[in-house]
Amino acid sequence: MDHPELCFTPGCTPQLLYATKQVARKQRINRSIHRHDNCTELLYVSRGIGDYVVDGYHYSIRPGDLLLYNQGTLHEVTSALEREIETYCFGIAHLQFEGMLPGHMSNPLRGFVRPADGHEELAIFSRLLYETVESTHNYRQELSESLLQSLLLIAVNLPSDERSQQQNKNIVLANRIRQYIDTHFTEDLNLHDIGTALHVSPYHASHIFKSITNMSPIQYMIRCRIGEAQNLLIASDLTTNEIAAMVGYSSVNHFNALFKRKVGMPPIQYRKYYLKHMRGKRTQ
Repeated sequence: MDHPELCFTPGCTPQLLYATKQVARKQRINRSIHRHDNCTELLYVSRGIGDYVVDGYHYSIRPGDLLLYNQGTLHEVTSALEREIETYCFGIAHLQFEGMLPGHMSNPLRGFVRPADGHEELAIFSRLLYETVESTHNYRQELSESLLQSLLLIAVNLPSDERSQQQNKNIVLANRIRQYIDTHFTEDLNLHDIGTALHVSPYHASHIFKSITNMSPIQYMIRCRIGEAQNLLIASDLTTNEIAAMVGYSSVNHFNALFKRKVGMPPIQYRKYYLKHMRGKRTQ
């Protein structure tokens, strides 16, 4: 399906908040489903394969893919291998395309993955943008702004592929369940609550959700909680007791055990690892 070309809204200039590079490593550190309420993200996959979940839609990803995250949208990238996927990731504020919501780059009709086959300049722009941000040149701000705008305009206007085909009614229901959990996962939530809110039987809701996502609604709720806990560990100095309570756990021991099982390391160790790996940046 053809879509009109996107261009920036006049007077709105996107601002680069951060540029990070994740390199392929022997150890894979899981980053659970999470959202960024203050920025949009664009991610270029340079090496590795895996899965991308965004707004309830699932994509298999490969080198050369561009992944589009709308501001405030839950997303997760997982490697299919024991090492991490190698990526360049850019956090962007004040993004506004004409005809789109603030902070949005795409929608389900356009798809959230752009294959960059035949567009080698996207790999070059991604690498240059990251290296420019890391440099000490006096002109790095001007150059990074130009590179970011070029990268964004090309990325959002690339056509999607067969991975963005229209979803069926079961996927629509699964998305509704996901959206309900997204906004209530810190509460004392159970299947009965979900079924009542969506006017479906708890069994049917659980069956459809698991058939689409390969996890139960409660397992998804746990991943949302752990993802939010990771955000709080990265962006604050809150204690594990405080974070556990904020994401819905009255027992810090239960929270610690779940976190270690899902992420691969305890919460405080994860905070230290992340800040060291990302050179102390707390914007993600």
